[in-house]
Amino acid sequence: MTKYIPFLKAKQNEIKSISELSSVVRHAICPFFDFPKKMGGYGKTEFKEAAQRIMQRLKKNIPEDFTFYFDNFDVEDGLDVDGKHNYVYLLKLLANMRVIPVVGLDRSSAHNNAVSDFKTSAVLTSDFVAFRVGQDDFEEFDVVQDDIESELGPVFGQFEKVDLVLDCRICTSLDIAATALKIRKFSRKFCAAYPVRRVIVTGSSIPASISEILKVNSEQMLDRKELKIFSSVKSNHAHAPLIVGDYTTVSPNYSDVNIPPEMLQNVMTAKLTYTIPGAHYFIRGGGMKVKGAKQYFKMAERLCSQPFFRGQSYSSGDAYLEEKSRGQGSNCSPNAVIKPAVIAHISYMVLNANS
Repeated sequence: MTKYIPFLKAKQNEIKSISELSSVVRHAICPFFDFPKKMGGYGKTEFKEAAQRIMQRLKKNIPEDFTFYFDNFDVEDGLDVDGKHNYVYLLKLLANMRVIPVVGLDRSSAHNNAVSDFKTSAVLTSDFVAFRVGQDDFEEFDVVQDDIESELGPVFGQFEKVDLVLDCRICTSLDIAATALKIRKFSRKFCAAYPVRRVIVTGSSIPASISEILKVNSEQMLDRKELKIFSSVKSNHAHAPLIVGDYTTVSPNYSDVNIPPEMLQNVMTAKLTYTIPGAHYFIRGGGMKVKGAKQYFKMAERLCSQPFFRGQSYSSGDAYLEEKSRGQGSNCSPNAVIKPAVIAHISYMVLNANS
């Protein structure tokens, strides 16, 4: 049974993290992959090359019988590839995988029609389609009801059931009670109008840049407002199965930057993230060029000395941090610490936070 939906960028470390989860944890999740955002957007050839790399990584790290969502939310909707909408290209590459497609009101007809066409031609075998709704659209169901029926009603009709995804994105400025009320009302009315398998409420409190909340050489707890919104929704939501989602330890607004690799050392700082009850713990070091990669060993030692650290036997992500706290293994890097943080987070959400 699915207990938790991690929303992940379809990048190497996040994809590989799924393959390194324990069997118990992996069987309790259904990952939601977003095509990575790129600052400045993609060119057609660049998009195709990135898509092919992603599919190779999925096939290498995701079991054949493993179900997941895949969306292009962060790709410019006007990007055509080989004369067709970019989601057509992605769905073709995903044809032999157990993928749940995603539609939305904020997508072009070409995107939504691609899902319909691939279902009609039996390229898509999923019995379910995800309807992803952002803050602007779940404000009031009655306002968008006609648009849903006209734009997506025919698409929904081709699938057995709909997975309703209510996406808060960055939650830090949201009013918890007001947001939860809007979600409950929208969910109740949508579920009354369409056959719904599950309702997923997701969001994050992590900004795109850690510098927005944390100075160099410091540490801080960050309350997870998305969990408070979910808890408020759950307190009065009995009309459909409700599942918690989040963006793990990576901000939904993260994007790849167009900076030459040799320049990254000048701007990047060391950072570790660890999920604890109701919050994320951040510890940030100094610049990579000045303090180097070995600072991660001291940072890991500090993290692992905290009373909330769950120990190396908890997950392979926790084991990685434990190893680094003892100064063992290769040096870390800003990229290398993403996978263990995601693994530790997903494991916590399944084994503790959502038990």
